[in-house]
Formats: sequence, structure tokens, C-alpha cells
Amino acid sequence: MSDEQWSVTHSEIAFQHPYVTVELQEVHLPDGRVIPDWPIIHTRDYVNVLTVNEDNQALILEGYKHGLGRSSWQVVGGYLEVGEEPLAAAQRELLEETGYASDDWQPLGSFVVDANRRAGVGHFFLTGRVRLVAAPNYDDLEAFQTRWVSLSELREALGDGRVGAISYAITMALGLLVLRG
Repeated sequence: MSDEQWSVTHSEIAFQHPYVTVELQEVHLPDGRVIPDWPIIHTRDYVNVLTVNEDNQALILEGYKHGLGRSSWQVVGGYLEVGEEPLAAAQRELLEETGYASDDWQPLGSFVVDANRRAGVGHFFLTGRVRLVAAPNYDDLEAFQTRWVSLSELREALGDGRVGAISYAITMALGLLVLRG
């Protein structure tokens, strides 16, 4: 694996919004070329959680997502708050969106969303042995419905278009890999 790095010699903010910042960097490549305006996109880091019950069923949220322009199967997820650790965010989001809690958490990995432009880091988790402890209390703009589905139906949904966002798909796929053993 190459340890080649690009050198950033100048950076400026081209666009700033509470949910996204676009930074233009002047970068020097190891071969001498200069790119004067390489965009780096900063979004808030987020968590996604695949939740599985004692009957080996996955908890699915289904609802509209504006970036997709349609309804899609989803998993529990949301942005990290300032200073919040990913596991704490995953636990908070599970409780807020579903009313469930769990002491059984397995990290599935943390990944930069776009290797060229960055766009934040997704932190993915698998949780099981959930128990209902409260009523859901979420403040998302989009409404969704929840239901439990079999793991085989979850696998099918990954290939037939019911899952429309890569972050949800990767959470489901990583969780299914772990569950398969």
C-alpha cells in the first residue's frame, strides 16, 4: 500500500451551512502537479444501527428521505452531537427513534463516506437483545413506520431496491456478515 500523500498549501471555505461546509484546497501532488480548487465536503459524522431481536428479525424503519426523493427501508440513525462518542449516539438514537434500549452492542466499523471528497464519517453498529423501555421520542422531519422483518427478507431488500441509501445498505450488509458468523 502506498503511503503517498498530497500536500495542502492553501484552504478556504467556499460555502457554509449548519449541515454542510465546502472547503476548497490547493493541493500539490507528489508528481508536481497542482490542483488549485480540490473540494472537501464536511458533513456531520453519523451513526447507523442494525437492530436484531431474539427471533433473528431486523428492525426496519420505512419512510420518505428527501435526498432519495422516495420512501426507503432504513435503519436507526442520526448525527453525532458535538463531543458525543459514536456508541453513545447510537444508543441515544435507538432510544429516541424506537423506545428500545440494549446492553448488547457490536461496532461494525467507521468509514469516510467519500474517499475523494470526505463528506463525513459513518459509524455502524449492530445491537441485539433489545427491550422496550420508553415511547419513541424523535424529532426527524420525515415520518417513518417501524416493523420487524426476517433476515432473509432483509437480504432480499438489499438487492431489490427497497433500500435506497448506501449508509443503510452498508449497515445491513455488515450486520448480516457478522450474524452469519
